[in-house]
Amino acid sequence: MLTLSCTTFVLKNDSSLVFGRNLDWLSDNGVIVVNKRNMIKTSLVFPPEKATNWTSKYGSVTFNQFGKEFPFGGINEKGLVVEIMVVAGQYPDFDNRTAINELQWVQYQLDNSRTIEEVIASDKDIRISVINRNLHFLICDSFGNIAVIEFDKNGIKVYRGEQLPVPVLENDPYPTSLQKSRKNQSCRFGTASKMLKQYNEISNASAIDYSFNILDKVALDGSWSIVYDIKNMEIQFKTASNKTIKKIRINDFDFSCERSTLLYDLERKDKEYINSYFINFSAELNKKKFMDGIKTNDIRLPKEIFVLFYEYYDKCRCTPEPK
Repeated sequence: MLTLSCTTFVLKNDSSLVFGRNLDWLSDNGVIVVNKRNMIKTSLVFPPEKATNWTSKYGSVTFNQFGKEFPFGGINEKGLVVEIMVVAGQYPDFDNRTAINELQWVQYQLDNSRTIEEVIASDKDIRISVINRNLHFLICDSFGNIAVIEFDKNGIKVYRGEQLPVPVLENDPYPTSLQKSRKNQSCRFGTASKMLKQYNEISNASAIDYSFNILDKVALDGSWSIVYDIKNMEIQFKTASNKTIKKIRINDFDFSCERSTLLYDLERKDKEYINSYFINFSAELNKKKFMDGIKTNDIRLPKEIFVLFYEYYDKCRCTPEPK
């Protein structure tokens, strides 16, 4: 039986900065969303939580299975990448900070942060309020800074610099994965770590191709395999039902909120660069993908909660940039 598993890593050297991501999930369905800057938003949380309010500073491209604004991960126009993995754990106890749900935390960071430091600093103001799953996060910025962010009931736990000797994350807490790897226990973390160390020994190896090789090696189901080329601001990806690699030029999108939000249906069978196949936002498609994700993941919540999620996009408002 498939477990809800993921593997992420960062491969970097003098010429490359690449973030690899496998989603080994129950479904490879979903959408890619082009999110806009200057959008006024309020987090979707429930009493007694206090909602977080913000206006997005940056546009982003995200991979979503539970509707617009609730991504599994993505990259913003400043080159910050955030990706989730399920983990056994907890979130901080209730306190006076405003709250945000676990998937919207990803969108909040892409909306507001350019650097790892800004992501970490946001913890002073916001707290994750869980709706469905405990998650941890691998994050990389365009300067090559990398961090693992985890939580427990006492607060945020950040691994970076010397505390992050291997830029790999899977579904164990980072210290557990590191310990298993050092003991040479068989695990996806260990496999990806060894392949990263071997990369610089291979002459003329494409960082993109090698990253897909790592993802293939550690894949359990391979629902989504994504490679973010941060230096060149491109995304390449494939899905379990369509192994053809597709490409996205991030800087070709207009992130102004005065332009229509764009979506790409992950069930399409396109090839090569797919920017031209994005369509204007469709409430019908957004709902369809959301409900498919709910059914596939067997998430049981009141119908009223589902409506709040797939209609949430309509509560976000554009505040145009000054001319």
